[in-house]
Amino acid sequence: MKPGAPFRAAAASLAACSALLVAPLASADPTAICHDPAIRPNVIYVAGSTAVKPFLGALAAQVSLGTPPYTIVYQSQGSCTGVNAVFTSDPAQRLIKDKVGNFAVFFSADGATSSECLLDAAGNTVDVGVSDVFAATCGATAPAGVQIGDYQGPIQAMTFVVPAVSTQRTISAEAAYMVFGTGGNKGAASTWIDPTYYFVRNASSGTQQMLASAIGAPAPNWWGGDRGGSGAVASQMGLLLDPTIAEKAIGILAGDVAAQTPDLLRVLKFQAKGQSCAYAPDSSPFILDKTNLRDGHYPIWGPVHFFARTTNGIPSVAASALVSRFAAPKPDQKLLDSIIATHVVPKCAMRVTRSIEMGPLSSYTTDSRCSCYYEKGATGKTSCQVCTKASECPGSAPACNYGYCETP
Repeated sequence: MKPGAPFRAAAASLAACSALLVAPLASADPTAICHDPAIRPNVIYVAGSTAVKPFLGALAAQVSLGTPPYTIVYQSQGSCTGVNAVFTSDPAQRLIKDKVGNFAVFFSADGATSSECLLDAAGNTVDVGVSDVFAATCGATAPAGVQIGDYQGPIQAMTFVVPAVSTQRTISAEAAYMVFGTGGNKGAASTWIDPTYYFVRNASSGTQQMLASAIGAPAPNWWGGDRGGSGAVASQMGLLLDPTIAEKAIGILAGDVAAQTPDLLRVLKFQAKGQSCAYAPDSSPFILDKTNLRDGHYPIWGPVHFFARTTNGIPSVAASALVSRFAAPKPDQKLLDSIIATHVVPKCAMRVTRSIEMGPLSSYTTDSRCSCYYEKGATGKTSCQVCTKASECPGSAPACNYGYCETP
């Protein structure tokens, strides 16, 4: 047993007990059937990232308007579990099954609500695995003879968060390593020295995997208590109102989840190795513009991945009803609205890109640039010129996209 393991185990146990105290009571078994021939005859079975639920709800409203209409049935399992459900060669692991405390849910036609439902007794095969990280980050490779498409959706930030009453504002990669990689480095990690108050996930979590890449602490070896999901991290940390306790607490969340509770949680500015300053994803705590993410100053981000098996490059009909929305060269405006409303970033609003997890940045340009439309939707204002056609735009911003003059 490595040094510190007994303390780590005890801390995890205390954290688990704490989670039990604040977790909501388990609901009774659902009575609705996920695949209802009369009400929900066409279903897309989705499994994976817990952080992506708000965005899936927004997508549900769009797939319900398709021809034929589809319903998204989703079970939150963690990014890498979702990846494995598509990449594995074991048919049994490609199934989602009823699980007390984590039943699958279906989204209403408008995407506003989700309801628990019962899967088939033998389980249902996953059509789409959704992940916040690349498949390689989860150690997944396609089996021989199997084709898998990686349909990349909006850009998601991963963040370190503290309760709003904490005085902490920033964290460096080195400090984060001391916290989550060493359990506080025997008291040297400033205020975060008690793993009981580390609100983390597990090695299947895309949030933890991406942040692990950013700080150099392997995701399976993190100190702290596994809270079970993004929602649990947010809700439990939001209860820490005592300033003394809040000062000890630190957690991890996807940016879209953190943005839902700005009055309870604060996103820490992050200083990566080699940076002279720390940056938050947004230019200001009061302006959710993701400026620092979009230009690469805030480094911890990546695309949401929708993985689906394909035949001759084409997914199944059910999977296509979802993933085809991310294959179009120019995103549909309704899709952009869904992305903006759920606090993630459309790729067409990015100025940088990367091809591997936390890999080097390169400049990104596109004819379907949507920075102006994104800024208007996310912040309520933009300095861009309004247009109806390209001839109305100046040479410095010659494209008329989504009603605004854009630079490519």
